[in-house]
Amino acid sequence: MSAPAQDLLDQLAAKAGIEEGWWDFFGHYRPVPPDTKRAFLEAMGFAVGNAAELADSLYDLEMRPWRRWLEPCRVWPESKGAPVLELAIPEGLEHQTFAWRLDEDWGAVHHGTLKPFDLPMTAEREVDGVWSRRHDFRLPGSPMPGLHRLTLTAPDGRRQSATLIVTPAKAWLPPALAGDEGRAWGIATQLYALRGPDNWGLGDFSDLAGLGRQAAALGAAAVGINPLHALFPQCPDRFSPYSPSARAFLNIAYIDVEAVPDFAESLAARRLFASPGFQARIAAAQNARLVEYDSVLPLKLSALELCWTAFQAGHLGSGDARDAAFAAFRRAGGEGGERFARFQALQEHFLRQDAALGYWRHWPEPYRHPDSPAVAAFAAEKAERVGFYWYLQWLADDQLAQAQAACRAAGMAVGLYRDLGVGIGDDGAEAWGNQDLLCLGVSVGAPPDPLNLAGQDWGLVPFNPLALKEAAYAPLLAVLEANMAHAGAMRLDHAMCLRRLYWVPRGAKADQGAYVRMPAEDLFGLVALVSQRRRCLVIGEDLGTVPDGFREAMAAHGLLGYRLMVFEKTADGAYKAPGDLAREALLAVGTHDLPSLAGWWAGIDLDAREQLALYPDPAMSQGERRGREADRAALRAALVAAGLLADTFPQGAALSEAQARVLAAALYAYLRRAPARLLMAQMEDVLGVSLQMNLPGTTTQHPNWRRRYPAETAAMLADPAMRAVAKRLG
Repeated sequence: MSAPAQDLLDQLAAKAGIEEGWWDFFGHYRPVPPDTKRAFLEAMGFAVGNAAELADSLYDLEMRPWRRWLEPCRVWPESKGAPVLELAIPEGLEHQTFAWRLDEDWGAVHHGTLKPFDLPMTAEREVDGVWSRRHDFRLPGSPMPGLHRLTLTAPDGRRQSATLIVTPAKAWLPPALAGDEGRAWGIATQLYALRGPDNWGLGDFSDLAGLGRQAAALGAAAVGINPLHALFPQCPDRFSPYSPSARAFLNIAYIDVEAVPDFAESLAARRLFASPGFQARIAAAQNARLVEYDSVLPLKLSALELCWTAFQAGHLGSGDARDAAFAAFRRAGGEGGERFARFQALQEHFLRQDAALGYWRHWPEPYRHPDSPAVAAFAAEKAERVGFYWYLQWLADDQLAQAQAACRAAGMAVGLYRDLGVGIGDDGAEAWGNQDLLCLGVSVGAPPDPLNLAGQDWGLVPFNPLALKEAAYAPLLAVLEANMAHAGAMRLDHAMCLRRLYWVPRGAKADQGAYVRMPAEDLFGLVALVSQRRRCLVIGEDLGTVPDGFREAMAAHGLLGYRLMVFEKTADGAYKAPGDLAREALLAVGTHDLPSLAGWWAGIDLDAREQLALYPDPAMSQGERRGREADRAALRAALVAAGLLADTFPQGAALSEAQARVLAAALYAYLRRAPARLLMAQMEDVLGVSLQMNLPGTTTQHPNWRRRYPAETAAMLADPAMRAVAKRLG
């Protein structure tokens, strides 16, 4: 590449938010090579083939804000007073009198006029042969936090509009957690892993409601669960909750079929359920050691099809309460819900033709975009099928709402604590519906760190940060609103995505990626806005490579941090004393990407990585084993010094279940002394169960997202060890 072209590439990359380089966890600086910059820019929609294309792309990017009167979206913190909007007015219009109108999102309307020449001028530039000047327009007052619409109309009738989003200073903090003494504890679980007396081999929303009631009786304030995002009903082997089809919709596998009102009304559904063959299949799934998604999901769908038939016959169009509730749900779901339902019906349609047509980019061209006439015609012709997928979401949403209501009615201060995944699969409904806002040539991941020495490529497609603002952040707001619904708290997976995201070029190794900046202040404000609207606490998962100042920014916006005790060590390798742990944080022993406490002590994750050859260098395996041995000794020393563990407790990796329970009881008593606002306990830790829900870096090599608990939920919560720990935590 010539020097001028290289210079243009660097300028364009910098303006587009691609960082020049990054420091990895181990202190090495990684400059970003030209090929990576070019791949990212192409994914953002820029032409970068030669110097001329680079120059044109750079000019176009620089001119975008000058070619319209109003920027498409302005996010304004309420604390800064009356909002200021930037106007870019071409020469010749500056002395004209414009009318402005502000429509607040709850209906209030404000009017006024302005003459750009009378406003403060901040910059000027020649744009396409015409001089244009930028002026600051301050509204006469400050709207309440929310999404508002400002429209500017010229004397000749031309008009342009912009979205004005006013954001609160901080996210919501539940009263029980507020103040100097506000603290609570909860139970963290994986919904699919729950065993109940009536579920079909996979934990469901009724099991979740039952867990909430029983946990509340123990004094828990929250129940934490894995992401509930919609997956791929026609592809039951696609079951990772962190590789979803769409995050604004729910995984219908969690519907309790027997609790659906239409099940009781459908003779056909009840006959199917009672048939010997169907009962045998349910029993096989119930008795399986792992969740058998390819067995459970078809069972549920076959019964739900009959429930839908009964609903259509008995309620749809009747004007009764259920018909009205379903119609209201569809209205509330709007265009996003309709796109999702159409995608589900289309994917089902094409998969029946050819198993290779699961990816929407392989569909016949007329169906690849949600706004095409062919898609509209399909939806009209297959309205009943599109309605079925609306129906499934309605059932799932209703049962999730009932689970949260059960938690709160039982006395929980928070209730359900949901999890929002960082990204989406590029072949799912969210990608199809928002494809014009995505960077489909790259994927999201993470650089090398102690948990993943080779780095991670999650195979998730990122939003284009430039296009996202053009869309007034609508897709992100929809996802935030959906995941804070029916919840008292939400975990934001990989919270660093609010400031920057690590992208990996398609086909490159995971450690060959680079960071792309996000509009951090805007995104923090949007999270705080939805949090306040939904009265939902937000926890930012800030593990791994954390940018300087990021945790301080989280605290300033009212987001709790995420602290795992296994990583909370001092520079000399000792575990932090309880009083030295963070106050503005959720505290836990581990997470779904780590083994349970007993498994961590035994090193089952290290064994698995070694067996699966996940270490780039064999010497790393021995180094990690020595490190784990030192960590065991340090944790034991901390608990003994705190008077919570006998000094005769064994130091070796082999623990009996009884010893593992003693260790867990001591560790949770230790954590109870910490000032963290929210403490989460995992049932498998307390009961001494050795397992790991997900092994990072694997797909089918490990039974990720399929582990089931060894006993029913009620029995686990009634266990004396669980009750004893709950008493200490309370």
